[in-house]
Amino acid sequence: MKSLIILMVSLLIVSCKEKVNTLEPPMNQDNVTTMSSISNYDSIVNLVKTKGDTLAYSELFYFLKDSNKRDRTDTLMYYSKIMAEKFNNESAYLDYFEALCEKYDIKVDFSNYSSIDISSMDKTSKQKAENWLNDMLEKRIISKEQFDSIKK
Repeated sequence: MKSLIILMVSLLIVSCKEKVNTLEPPMNQDNVTTMSSISNYDSIVNLVKTKGDTLAYSELFYFLKDSNKRDRTDTLMYYSKIMAEKFNNESAYLDYFEALCEKYDIKVDFSNYSSIDISSMDKTSKQKAENWLNDMLEKRIISKEQFDSIKK
């Protein structure tokens, strides 16, 4: 019996020795690109195009707003038009009009519609802007007063 107790105590002492850590330190995660981050943009675009997901649209909108002006306006117009026409998203109507005006360096202040002047647009773009404004008026996104105050 004594020998059994001595054997067990010996095993406990031997097994409690500190093991040497052979693991390497973790990599710097700042430079790691995962498949989920690569496909995140595609997933967001898919949610916008197929489901009209407003959270995905907001994320996409602010992502595009951070990109350069020349490249973002057409892309913003594309996705905001989908959200506006297909899913009847009111803010997307405003986003589309703002992006269209941004292409022509026209400042848009929705708190003061009389400051918006689309008269400097070329004929085709001006017609597109007027048609879009008419759609916004019909859907009651803007009032007749706001519509009339925009310089055409």
